[in-house]
Amino acid sequence: ISIAAGIRTTDLGRWLNDHQAIVRAMPNTPAQIQAGVSALYAMPSVNAAQREQASSILQAVGSSLWLDNEEKMDAVTAISGSGPAYVFYLIEALQEAAVELGLSPEEAKLLALETFTGASLLAKQTKADIQTLRAQVTSKGGTTEQGILSLESAHIKTIILAAATAAAKKSKTLGDELAA
Repeated sequence: ISIAAGIRTTDLGRWLNDHQAIVRAMPNTPAQIQAGVSALYAMPSVNAAQREQASSILQAVGSSLWLDNEEKMDAVTAISGSGPAYVFYLIEALQEAAVELGLSPEEAKLLALETFTGASLLAKQTKADIQTLRAQVTSKGGTTEQGILSLESAHIKTIILAAATAAAKKSKTLGDELAA
């Protein structure tokens, strides 16, 4: 099992004297508290027992997802591998905003963390899609709508897409550089 970002199974196999039973995995840092998510890809020669063993190992630190195509690992690296840093960045921004709006650093941290935790749990536990959940909080003419309009005028979704694209490109570049 390899957790090296960007390094492809064919290259690992070549470096390991043409070894063909390799599973590539991309866990994320919440695995430290058994709340991670890992994507896995197995070379075609990996048998069912080996796949189950790899699943068992990665599920010990959270949930897992098998990919049917190794090329998807660059996207996984960009979204769930790098994603905790994006989430921490947003929490950090909410904390800073709270302090600027007059809350103490302790109050700001508690509100930002609990808001993120609660919203994530709600999204995970409900059947409603994310857009519906957001709309339920966004009252027409209300405070949340003003905040969302500000985010949209700053093109935040485009910026997040650009960040994920840059991370995926870097993952692919790492693999390309090490393939030689």
